[in-house]
Amino acid sequence: YFEEVKKGLELTWAPPCVNRSDATFVVRGGVLHYALGALKNVGVEAMKMIVDARDGRPFATLYDFARRVDIKRIGKRPMEMLARSGAFDEIDRNRRRVFDAVEPLMNYSAAIHDQKNSAQVSLFGEAGEDLPEPRLPPVDDWLPAERLTEEFKAVGFYLSGHPLDDYMAALRRKQVKTLDEVTV
Repeated sequence: YFEEVKKGLELTWAPPCVNRSDATFVVRGGVLHYALGALKNVGVEAMKMIVDARDGRPFATLYDFARRVDIKRIGKRPMEMLARSGAFDEIDRNRRRVFDAVEPLMNYSAAIHDQKNSAQVSLFGEAGEDLPEPRLPPVDDWLPAERLTEEFKAVGFYLSGHPLDDYMAALRRKQVKTLDEVTV
């Protein structure tokens, strides 16, 4: 269906992004923004919490995201799907690092939000401001094929590319046709 939308409506599209996407699909300025709520295993209500926390200001870092969004209420599985889909690419392009950092970010976010919800005020400023940021794991990003596989798990189809893209030139030389070309 997404391919049909791209071809039939001739819209440019933007991938899921915690800084630009809404919980549902939206067209702004002739650009179709992929919905955060359309990812597998995430709820639209949980994604609305992200949009509400954004409040017109983009998230600068993963820590900023964790401070402004109560990740515990979002859940681990939806956070993993956001990382797999590339929704954090604008903040950190290393999807594997973001995926591996979900648990520490959840704990950091929970501590901040627990402190904010308590009646205590920190000696050093606003509640949660003095908590140390967790270290992000130093890992290499997924290889392109792994990246597509992880994206497929989150989206349900290949969004940013296809595993056969590397072979398209050779397939064209052999005059192999796509299903789209055959069924026209």
